[in-house]
Amino acid sequence: MFPNHRHPAQPLQGTATTTTITATTTGSPQSSQLIYALPDASRIGQNVDAHNPHAGESARSSNNANTLMPSQYKLPEQHPRHLENGRTYHGYRRGVYMLPCDDEEQDRLDLFHKVITEARVGDGLIYAPHPPNARVLDLGCGTGIWAIDVANKYPDSFVAGMDLADIQPENCPKNCDFYAPRDFEYPWALGEDYWDLIHMQMGCGSVTSWPSLYRRIYSHLRPGGWFEQVEIDFEPRCEERSLEGTSMHKWYQYLKQATEMSARPIAHSVSETMAALEKQGFVNIDHQIVGLPLNPWHHDEHEKKVGRWYNLAISESVETLILAPLHRVWGFSREQIQQLALDVKREAYNKEIRAYNILHIYQAMKPENPSGN
Repeated sequence: MFPNHRHPAQPLQGTATTTTITATTTGSPQSSQLIYALPDASRIGQNVDAHNPHAGESARSSNNANTLMPSQYKLPEQHPRHLENGRTYHGYRRGVYMLPCDDEEQDRLDLFHKVITEARVGDGLIYAPHPPNARVLDLGCGTGIWAIDVANKYPDSFVAGMDLADIQPENCPKNCDFYAPRDFEYPWALGEDYWDLIHMQMGCGSVTSWPSLYRRIYSHLRPGGWFEQVEIDFEPRCEERSLEGTSMHKWYQYLKQATEMSARPIAHSVSETMAALEKQGFVNIDHQIVGLPLNPWHHDEHEKKVGRWYNLAISESVETLILAPLHRVWGFSREQIQQLALDVKREAYNKEIRAYNILHIYQAMKPENPSGN
């Protein structure tokens, strides 16, 4: 059934819950209103620099880069970007991430940020509890748009972004910084037991081992800190008809298998995610789902608006998402990929096909006393 929008329920201690989100209530989400006491009261009212582990430093400066990072971290050598099938890809750890990093891709990433913030009712940036002067880390930050929005909304916070590609703007709020190029599957050297909130959005397709990544996230959160993960399940769904045999079904199956064979599956599993978070030791695990119509077929006005934005985002994504995976794994030509993408777009534009994807939002807390886990 298509998930209607509803405000997320407050996570219950010691439980793992799944909530369907609909837009039938008013007010802001409970979790976005929560401000909890900091363990060290002396931190309250401190300026932003006190929260920044590299205060006064430019994370991407090349002139004095060796003095900016902790001594155990060595900045990667510069690797030139490369062209493939008419698109530009990152050079650092070449081939690890199978999406481009050119201007077209940056626009696409910003478009998905818009889709997700529109789809998430209330506070579209963060559902997890966080203090107003939080230390926030964004993994796989892309263009940095989420980190910048959070930094602007919470000026007493310090927000850092990490990404494989150096595509973030030089001009950003004073309480925001970026560390790129850096691979979040390698040691971070950004302080353990330090962060109030760690955020990750659309990480599926770029992670080889989720348990390992959750372990690293857990170790870098302070006791009582929160992890929030946002993922889109691109498997097309429809309540009124089977999508088997459609181009969008073929598109997803090709993409799913190619990314699995590349050891970075784009497919998302709720059960595996919940189990991995719980096994790592997280508590108060909460899971919400939001429907994303592939076009404005829905009768609800909010869903129509989300559908318009998501239709634009999908139109910009169907070729981009499969270009490298299908070419590298299956040997598809660019012409074959473009034709498949065109067929998918035709179906996505058809309001008679009431298809949708699902947006998953997780929050999980590191216990106040984690030593017993």
